[in-house]
Amino acid sequence: MLSTIPFEIPAKFAAQLATGDLVRYGGLLKDVGTGQIVAHLQETGVAQSVLSSLVSGAPTPLSLVSGLVNTGTGVYTAVKVGQIGTQISQLQTMMETLQSLQVATLGLSLVGVGVSVAGFLYMRKRFNALDGRLDQVIDAIHTGFENQRKADLRAQMSRTNGLIQRAEHAKELSNPQSAYREVAAALADQAAYFEGEISFTLSTKGPIPVELFWQLAQSLMLCNNVRIDCDMRSNELKHALSVAESGALKYHDLFKKLTPVSFGGSVENGLNTVKVLRDITDSAASKPYLIDHLRTRRIAGDEYVNALEQEQRHPFLMLKTS
Repeated sequence: MLSTIPFEIPAKFAAQLATGDLVRYGGLLKDVGTGQIVAHLQETGVAQSVLSSLVSGAPTPLSLVSGLVNTGTGVYTAVKVGQIGTQISQLQTMMETLQSLQVATLGLSLVGVGVSVAGFLYMRKRFNALDGRLDQVIDAIHTGFENQRKADLRAQMSRTNGLIQRAEHAKELSNPQSAYREVAAALADQAAYFEGEISFTLSTKGPIPVELFWQLAQSLMLCNNVRIDCDMRSNELKHALSVAESGALKYHDLFKKLTPVSFGGSVENGLNTVKVLRDITDSAASKPYLIDHLRTRRIAGDEYVNALEQEQRHPFLMLKTS
């Protein structure tokens, strides 16, 4: 890992979090007395590698929370037998870190914390999992989902999947920065589409179909995460900051009025949906602080991403600011 970037292991802050000297907001740790940001939580390539091996479907908020609160066999059964030793150890470390920071619901969610690094494979797998359940989810909804809307959604999902694959392979090009910029620009349109579908779904009368909502919300967040990742890799930090700020505001506007009884199904599932959305929104709101810190300290985006990708031991690190 590059020594020029001042990373720390999250466990070093655990005692201060336990005593209340530090408080977490999204991916930030703040000093309670001064209000200053002490560090930014950031996943590494190790975290994305473990998550990639676990993706076997598109989890609902209920399965996210129930699986992660109990860090036992419910999570680990997705790990292949040949990989079980190392990956269980890494996953345990991930869950312990996230739980100590009270962001356990982000553990297997698609957003994570900080910027998305080495995550194109994970994101593509998650998108394929979403796509694989799309017909089943839509066919269960009869009101307001005509054939044309279904066909449009299918087409947009396919286009988004193709763009994520382009991002994944861009590093093999002679000029990857140009490809990253093109993918980021195209994904802005995809994000706008999914945002519109979410708004339409939320505007319909009656309970919100939670699985459809979750499919659309994950698709929107995937688009925005890949956009920020591409901007980081092409050293477009000012644009990455703008995308992060805009995304955080949109999540807040879309999700702020939702309550556990807004959704169809059990209140428990609705409550877990709101919990996950709250963590996602807080994490998104703190992301611009991280990007601005890199920009103002003149830390190149590709240097930062490379440092995180080179980390071999720790799924999460803290970028120190003081």
